[in-house]
Parts: sequence; structure tokens; C-alpha cells
Amino acid sequence: MLKYCGAALCALMGVIILKGQKSEFAGLVSLAASVILLGASVMTFLPVIEYIFEAVEGTGFAKYLSTLTKALGITLCVQLCSEVCRDAGEASLASKLELVGKAEILVLCLPLVRELITLAGEMMG
Repeated sequence: MLKYCGAALCALMGVIILKGQKSEFAGLVSLAASVILLGASVMTFLPVIEYIFEAVEGTGFAKYLSTLTKALGITLCVQLCSEVCRDAGEASLASKLELVGKAEILVLCLPLVRELITLAGEMMG
């Protein structure tokens, strides 16, 4: 964890220095650092995700796990992009991006909602 914090602080120092001299490059350094840290977080999550997939293999929950994993990916991507938009001073664009991300997750989960409604109907009737 210390190496990630160190990398983030180094990127922050680079952004601060570049803002004073060449402000057009400061955003690029921030974006590059964000993408690198996102990649590091995904690489950190991979063993956990693989373990969970192995644990639920053969159960009825396996089909739901792929949907949840996709929703997590959408969430991380939207969060990163919206923060970049906010850093660039485009809060309105960031909020619209977050709205689209939420709608995408809802569409992704519609089959799960249908199964829940069907299951609830079977339990009641």
C-alpha cells in the first residue's frame, strides 16, 4: 500500500509543479497516474475475484456473480472518469456520466430483477 501512496504523492507533486510552469501537462500527469492506480487496484482485486468465482462454481449463485462483477467494473470506470471530469472543472459532465453509469447498471441487473420477481411469485403462490 505504501508504494501506491508514494506513487500518488509523486504524481501530486508533479501536477503541482507542472501547474506552475506548464499547466496543460498537469492534467495529463494526473490522468496517467489515475489510470496506473486503477490498473494497480484491478490487479489487486483479481485474486479475490478468482477465489470468489472458484468458491461459487457449481452453485446457483455463479450466474449472478458475473453480473455483479460487471457492475463493479462499470462502477470503477465511471468513478475514475467522473473524478477526472471534476478535476478538469466539468462537474456537470461528471454528474451526467454518473447518471449514465447508474442507468447502465440498472439495465445490466434487469434479468436479476426478473428472476427475483418470478421467485417471489412462486413463493407466494
